[in-house]
Amino acid sequence: MKLQGNLLALLVGLSIAVFFGACKADFNDPRADEYDVQIIGDSIFDLSGEIQQVLRDLSGKMYKDRSVSGEKIAGILNQYDKAVNGQPSLKTVIANGGGNDILRGSADCETDPLTFQCIDLINYVADRMEVVLENMYVDGVDDNIWLGYYNLTGSEAAKNEAIAYCYTSIYPGVFGSASLNVLGPGGAYLIDPRSNIQSSHVKSDGLHPTDPGSSILANLIWDEMVLQDTYR
Repeated sequence: MKLQGNLLALLVGLSIAVFFGACKADFNDPRADEYDVQIIGDSIFDLSGEIQQVLRDLSGKMYKDRSVSGEKIAGILNQYDKAVNGQPSLKTVIANGGGNDILRGSADCETDPLTFQCIDLINYVADRMEVVLENMYVDGVDDNIWLGYYNLTGSEAAKNEAIAYCYTSIYPGVFGSASLNVLGPGGAYLIDPRSNIQSSHVKSDGLHPTDPGSSILANLIWDEMVLQDTYR
């Protein structure tokens, strides 16, 4: 009985830690059969795994997914390093990132106008994005599909000002100067899903996509891969 009680307490503690973001957790990692296309990012990909599943239906392949729920941008760079070190022939990277830096960071990103601390944080995320895109070019990756964030809902909607700032003030410079676009044989392509993802496509937590929302995101990614003729 004591053992069962300790086990129950441990499981409850882990559940609370994961729910509130106190630890990172890789929830979905089914067996992949295509390693020249890999996914890196946060819980938008990892929490349900639905985007990966829809991409499998569209491509006929299960892309390797290294995304981790709760991951910040620095950890996503580590995901990329593991991907390319394990598969030097890596051709296409599907990515997102930076949301947890804003959601779980110390800066107040819920004001309009944004605080200087929030802008500094967003600039840091942009710098890290530039690093990973440059590393992709140096490592010989052909293409990157970067999934931007959609508008959040409910109690999280106050952070949409920060999301809008990324699209107007950060993303144009990051992707406009990326070596994949300027010098590479392929490119780095940003997807803006804000007009496609409605409030009904976001879960009650105000953050994560529902299954229909994930299907929309996966189709946006796939359509861009087809349009740009990336390896898929």
